[in-house]
Amino acid sequence: MFEIFRFSFEALKDRRLRSGLTILMVVIGAGLIVSLNGMSAGFQVFMTEQFSNLAPNVLMVTPAPVIQMGATQTNPVKLDAYTVNSIKPISGVKEVVPVVSRFAQIRSGTSTMGVMVLGVDQSKIQYIVPKLSVEEGNFLSPYDSVGMVVGYKVENPPGQTTPFVRLGQAVTMEYTHVETQGLELKSVTEKRSFVVKGVTGNVGTGGAIQFDTAVSVSLPAANSFFKAGGEYDAIMVVTKSPDLNEQVEGKIREIYGKDIGVTSPKAIVETIQTFISGFSMFIVGIAAVSLIVAAVGVITTLFTSVLERTREIGVLKALGFKNHSIMMLFLTEAVIVGIIGASVGIAIGMALGSFMIGFISMGPQPLNISPVYLANDLLFVWLFAVAISAVAGLYPAWRASKLDPVVALRKE
Repeated sequence: MFEIFRFSFEALKDRRLRSGLTILMVVIGAGLIVSLNGMSAGFQVFMTEQFSNLAPNVLMVTPAPVIQMGATQTNPVKLDAYTVNSIKPISGVKEVVPVVSRFAQIRSGTSTMGVMVLGVDQSKIQYIVPKLSVEEGNFLSPYDSVGMVVGYKVENPPGQTTPFVRLGQAVTMEYTHVETQGLELKSVTEKRSFVVKGVTGNVGTGGAIQFDTAVSVSLPAANSFFKAGGEYDAIMVVTKSPDLNEQVEGKIREIYGKDIGVTSPKAIVETIQTFISGFSMFIVGIAAVSLIVAAVGVITTLFTSVLERTREIGVLKALGFKNHSIMMLFLTEAVIVGIIGASVGIAIGMALGSFMIGFISMGPQPLNISPVYLANDLLFVWLFAVAISAVAGLYPAWRASKLDPVVALRKE
C-alpha cells in the first residue's frame, strides 16, 4: 500500500502544474466553506452574548407600527403612565420600567459626540441589565435633574488616547427639532448642561439598549429636555420568572391587541439566529458548488493522466499488476489531491474567516466578533472534500484498470 501511495505521489509531482491547479480548486471550495461557516457561527455567538446581557425575564413593550390595510388602520398605543399602570397589576409582573430613548449631541470642551440618550429610573436599571455597574461615581437618583451617567466608550472613545469626558465634568447636551411657530415651521435647538456623575463598565451592546455607547439621565430629565409630553419610547416589563414571559405577553395582548409591540431578548435572538442560519446554509451551499467544480477538475486531470500513461499502464500490467492495483493507483492520486486540498483549504479558510470578520468589525464602534471553528465542523469539511475527490477519481481509475495490456503496450 505504501508503494502505491508513493508511486501515486510521484505521478502527481511529474505533472505539477496540472496537479497544482486541481488541488487549488479543492482548496478554494474547502476554504470557502470553512471561512463562511466560521463567520456565521461567530455572528451567532456574538448576537447571543449581546442579547444575553438583558435579563431573560424582560419583555420589551413598544408602540406597534401604523399599518394601513384597505379601509382599516391599526393605531399604535401611546406609551405613557396610563400604559404603565395598566401593565403593573398583571399577574407575573415584577417591575415596569419606562424608557425615553432619543438621539442627541453632547459637547465636551471643543469636542462633540453624537450619542443615544436614555431616560430611565436608574434605581431599577439592573432589573433590565444585571451586569451593568458603574466603575466610577454612582447611578443617579430617580429625580436627579442635572446628573448624567456615560458609557465607558463615551468616556474613552475607541481610537482616541484622551478621554472625551471625565467624572465630575460639566457637558452640554443639545438636539434640534422642528416647532410650529404661528404659520411657520422652524428648526429649534435645545441645550442643557449636565454633570457626569457616573461611568458604566463594559457590558456589550445589551441588545436593543446600547449602554456602552450611550448616556443616561433620569426619566423626568429626559422627558423635560426632549419635550416628550409624558410619552415613553419603550416600557421594559420585568417578569417574576422567564417561564412567565409568554403568560404576561398574552395578558398584555388581551388588553391592547395588535396595537402594541411585545418582544423578548430570547425571541429576538431566535429570530436573528434563524435568519443567520438560513443565510449561512445558502452561502455554504454556494461554496459547496466549488467543491463539485473541483471534482470535475479531478476527473479531468486523472482522465487526461490515464490517456497520457496508457503505455505505462500496459507495462505495469505486463509486470503482473492486477486490475485492482491499477485502480488503487489512480484512486490514490485522487485521494492525495483531496487530502492536500482539504488540509490547505481548512488552514486558508480559517485565516480568511478571521481576516474578513475583522474587516467587517472595523468602524467607529468596533464590534468584538471572532469566528468560531468547531473541530467537528472542520473534520466534516475535511472528510467531505476528500470524499468528493475520491468519488471523482473512481471513473478514471476504473477506466485505467480496464485497459487491455496488449493494446496499451502498442500505444505510442
